Amino acid sequence: MAKKSKTIVGAVAGSVTEAVTTAIDALAHPVDTVTRTVGLAKREAATAKRAVTKIKRSVAARKGAAKRAVTKIKRSAAARKGAAKRAVKKVAAKAKRKAASAKRAVGKVAKKAAKRARGR
Repeated sequence: MAKKSKTIVGAVAGSVTEAVTTAIDALAHPVDTVTRTVGLAKREAATAKRAVTKIKRSVAARKGAAKRAVTKIKRSAAARKGAAKRAVKKVAAKAKRKAASAKRAVGKVAKKAAKRARGR
């Protein structure tokens, strides 16, 4: 590595020397260069993959939340529907009982009136 220089010329010379040294090193040891390059590429790929996975997870989480909300709404609607059905049945049964009761009362009154008419 080039030593730090206080002058511009020294800095340029140092950077040129470092560049030439790096190039010679790359030519002299191609396996090391390839290994470093592959390692760097693998790290970049892993980083990209993690980013994609993170995005996928956030999308899946939002999708799951939406599904849960829909299910919750469906359940509450079904519960309201069931309650309405029960209320209608209850009213119908009450009306049926009242009609039967009224019918019995009319029958009793008619029977009493016929009994009175026979008795006179």
